[in-house]
Amino acid sequence: MSTGTQTASSDELIQQGNGQAGPRRLLAFLIRPSLVTALLYLVFIVALSIYKQYDALHYVHIGTVFSQHVAHGSAGYDGQFFYYMVTDPQHASAHIDDPSYRYQRIIYPLLTALLSLGQKALVPYAMLLINFVSIVGSVEIAAYLLKRRKLSPWYSLALGLYFGQTTAFIFDTTEPLTYFLICLGLLSLEWKRTRTAALCMSLAVLARETAVLFPLGYIALLFWRRRWWESIRFALISLLPTVLWYGLIVVIFGRTGLGYAPPFERIPFRGLFVFYQDHNRFPPLVILMLIPTVLSIIAFARATLLRRWGDCTWLIWGLNLALTIFMSIASYEELVSAGRLSTGLVLAMLLYGWQARDRLTLWASQIYTITFILYIAGLFILHFPS
Repeated sequence: MSTGTQTASSDELIQQGNGQAGPRRLLAFLIRPSLVTALLYLVFIVALSIYKQYDALHYVHIGTVFSQHVAHGSAGYDGQFFYYMVTDPQHASAHIDDPSYRYQRIIYPLLTALLSLGQKALVPYAMLLINFVSIVGSVEIAAYLLKRRKLSPWYSLALGLYFGQTTAFIFDTTEPLTYFLICLGLLSLEWKRTRTAALCMSLAVLARETAVLFPLGYIALLFWRRRWWESIRFALISLLPTVLWYGLIVVIFGRTGLGYAPPFERIPFRGLFVFYQDHNRFPPLVILMLIPTVLSIIAFARATLLRRWGDCTWLIWGLNLALTIFMSIASYEELVSAGRLSTGLVLAMLLYGWQARDRLTLWASQIYTITFILYIAGLFILHFPS
């Protein structure tokens, strides 16, 4: 009798345990970096829309200079150019500052056109949706790759909550999609699908040219390991489509537009310190750009001294650091442009951290997570430009 009672009790405990396992699994699934990021962005965009009385079209930031050709009107921002490409492809050039330059970044407007189904009213929503999904998807991939190396997936929040991603989201620019495509490429490399990785990185470069620093790093690694054919193949897949597209741009517009982008500075952070007397612009640049970048430089110097290369990820990190350090005055002129242009640095730092299993670097990268809170506080309290 006692044995039977004990067996019955054991069965009841097992059933209770199984009953509790389901909710625990559901809770573990819901409390994950990507979904936390998604929730924060949803709350943010709803709150900002109510606070500013914005609808989806406001995030395109259409100015009167290009839409109505008012010489001394409002300039708007880059999202308007992609909007024109989708809504009026035949006459878009008339509303774009330099068509040969803007059409280099063709993937975002193409995807927007596909999702909006030819409906002009849906275009602003499609632009927001693409960037929202891209940010959340990037965090999900980064978290997965961290877990594969037995590292905390929560380090991935740095990528999703970097204020540069936030600015790109509310200004309808290409960076979230660009670095989501890079993340897809990194995931493909993890799964040993080199050709797919090269293709994803090719699309990333066609979304934003600064993404080229990532495939260049892997091409250099393959070349260094004397895997000549793989290096050539990766280069052809990841870079040749951009070369061909730029060639087509020359045929259409008569030039590539490569010279339109502002040149890099020769002195580190000169582009930032030019504004040291601007009391409205300089403090946010120091807090959101300079301090995180200096911390990244210190972490990079440490990794260099320890000769921990993390395959080619040390090189990719260094290239993205240089991009931020020598960024032009024009890029630092606006908090929005400075933040979104340096998004690749955040991903590169995380990439190095998980590849080299360097927890100290991963911890240092979390300063970028804090920038999300600071930027939102600036928008609602200090009235940063939005």
